Amino acid sequence: MIPDRRSSSRRDRGSSESSGGVAPTLVFFALIIAGTTTIAARAAIVKSAPATAAVYASLGMPVNLRGLAIEGVRAKIAEPGDDAQELVVTGEIVNLRQSETLVPDLRIAVRGEDQRELYVWTARKPKSRLGPHEKVAFRSRLAAPPVGVRDVLVKLAAPGDKASFTE
Repeated sequence: MIPDRRSSSRRDRGSSESSGGVAPTLVFFALIIAGTTTIAARAAIVKSAPATAAVYASLGMPVNLRGLAIEGVRAKIAEPGDDAQELVVTGEIVNLRQSETLVPDLRIAVRGEDQRELYVWTARKPKSRLGPHEKVAFRSRLAAPPVGVRDVLVKLAAPGDKASFTE
């Protein structure tokens, strides 16, 4: 008996049509897994590639590797007398972790109208370690602040930052 070529070619076409739907499905699931991993492991990714922090922040997923936040920053000009002014900066450092966290020094910058830094100094940390979810207040003073100060920016000092300390 001679095999019917039409039926075998139909079988081959049927199997290729069904496997043709598998590849796009696998690609879809691979993309889902890659996307989920990219979101779940963002702290590790930012630690190894710090430039990616800006990308995550722009997507509404900021990454905080230090586990600390600065809250309630206030700056005011005090007049101690003799026509000398003094800028007093206060606020709190908050441990966001459920474990003890090391506290770095603070980097404080006074900025002008155009957001350029007019003067920068480093304030000593008020405490070297914070317990789980602990808060600590900080206070720093700058004698004779430069003219034209419009705002103050307080950040955690980067490891190795070298600057002059005040107070």
